[in-house]
Amino acid sequence: SIPDHFVFMDKITIEISSPLTDFCESFANGIFKKTIRMGSNMLDVASIKIDNQTVNSENVILYALSPIVAHSTLLRTDGRKYTCFFQPGEEDFRRIVAENLRKKYRAYINEEPPAGEIVIRPLQTPRQHIVKYKEFIIKGYTCRLQITGPKELIQVGVDAGLGCKNSQGFGCVRLG
Repeated sequence: SIPDHFVFMDKITIEISSPLTDFCESFANGIFKKTIRMGSNMLDVASIKIDNQTVNSENVILYALSPIVAHSTLLRTDGRKYTCFFQPGEEDFRRIVAENLRKKYRAYINEEPPAGEIVIRPLQTPRQHIVKYKEFIIKGYTCRLQITGPKELIQVGVDAGLGCKNSQGFGCVRLG
């Protein structure tokens, strides 16, 4: 059984990232010293910290703060669709994450992405997370990753998230 709610016993930290600086500033100004609603709970905002994560190298270590999702929709022999999820270390995971970074780069920068292969290597055994979101099962993975490639593409991943379903909170990563 997959739980459909979270229980927080103490303080929580929420990390918001975006390649859109104006969005981040507006969000921070909008919740500064206010109470926010999360579900049926009212939360007091104790502090806000702005941390600019700048990618300075073509070879970095990233830590997944939320599960990274990489999937494809495939067809069964009878014609029905099903979703196949991939984990770090699999070639399809690398390919999907790399394609996704290039799409995000085009969307946010409005230019063709820089050429160069993206290599993703898990530095520890990936931990699977199964999440039920709007009646759908989503599988994602957290772990430390070494990612090599054009630093502009890696920066998009740090700012916008790695993999799919970033607007639902998946794929949030930090340098380190």
